[in-house]
Amino acid sequence: MARAPGILAVLALTFTSTATGKEQPRTISAAGATLRIPSGWHAVVARTSDCDPQRLVVVSSAPLHVSSAGRFAAAPEGQVVVVLMQSRDGQDRLGSNHPQPTHFSIDWNRLVRLLPSHFCGNPGGRASQHIFKARGRYIGFLVYPTGQVGPPVRAGTLAVMDSLRVRA
Repeated sequence: MARAPGILAVLALTFTSTATGKEQPRTISAAGATLRIPSGWHAVVARTSDCDPQRLVVVSSAPLHVSSAGRFAAAPEGQVVVVLMQSRDGQDRLGSNHPQPTHFSIDWNRLVRLLPSHFCGNPGGRASQHIFKARGRYIGFLVYPTGQVGPPVRAGTLAVMDSLRVRA
């Protein structure tokens, strides 16, 4: 039953967009972290309480597909999934004390395969990892593009990441 709120959030976001006929930019918050979601993008609070780092929010340029076990599928060709995470355990601080950047960047030609693949239900495949410390919290983005991602999706990805606001 713990997965029902996440699935309901996805359905609520989908219904709201469909009912209005025009999707407006919005924000999504989880555990004191807030992201601005571009029009046409999809997002869900998707906490993984039994994992560290803990997944907080998943954002995608394409509709999100989540299994009953909380696993997210990779985005379709030319799209991207962005996962916002936080490390809580002193044993694993995501490996960085760097401050949160003002503006993020992604080297789309130098993606790496993160191991273990599909960690805590995240998509598998090549990704870009961004780890930093914000307001005393250890935060990270995992960006999973599928295939060649065009300029609008790239710009939207960076806009999502740059929009992050973290409360202590």
